[in-house]
Amino acid sequence: MHVRRITCVLLAAAAVLTGLAAPAAAAPVTLRFVTANVDFGVSQANVKQDWQNVIAPNADIALLQETKSIRLADFVNTDTWLVLQDTSSEDRAGSALVIRRSVFTDRESFGLVKGVDASPCPDGGIMTRWIAKTNIKLANGRWIRVASLHMPPARCQTGPGSPYDDMGFSIVNFVRGSDRLTVLGADWNKIVDQDPNDIGARANLEPNGPNDGLRIDGFMYSRSLDNCCLTRLGAIHSEHRPIQIKMTIPA
Repeated sequence: MHVRRITCVLLAAAAVLTGLAAPAAAAPVTLRFVTANVDFGVSQANVKQDWQNVIAPNADIALLQETKSIRLADFVNTDTWLVLQDTSSEDRAGSALVIRRSVFTDRESFGLVKGVDASPCPDGGIMTRWIAKTNIKLANGRWIRVASLHMPPARCQTGPGSPYDDMGFSIVNFVRGSDRLTVLGADWNKIVDQDPNDIGARANLEPNGPNDGLRIDGFMYSRSLDNCCLTRLGAIHSEHRPIQIKMTIPA
């Protein structure tokens, strides 16, 4: 009887230890990405309204463009959100990231990668354009890279060697510099689904944008990422509409 009781205790202990040794695998996590050109000519008060009413309620990670005259940290709730914007100059402030704090557990430094130098394009020049980027560790342990950028407009799309062409090369080189899963949100200033300048093909990214409206705002992301439900959100004070996509990130 004592031998049987001891055996039962040992088996129960072994079961407990086995359970401790084999924790459940981390699950994939689905995040809402929103890219939005908020229009630098719009007042900060209007952008604040757009953030509170349209962008923030629909985003876990917001990738914003034309923020050069906006100081996001002045009105975004920084207890809930991490604001990543370089406000040292207008050109460096032009693209920004805002990330819900609850979706990540760690991050690497925020930084800017030069997209293209300032240029006197025909019919109006442009300032230096930057790729605003960071790497975050999600709650399921996966590190991903996210970035916001704004491609040069039509007047700077004059073929090989143009500012648009040069920034395309900068994006491809940036993406190729790491094997981490990547999501880019941008105003591409060309129809996203047509893979402007073959950026997606060259960087092994999937281009995805809306089928109506301007069609120039959207995403490029690692082809292995499951995604769904690309949609245009409600109108904001900009002529652009924010675009949302849901991405499922594996552990």
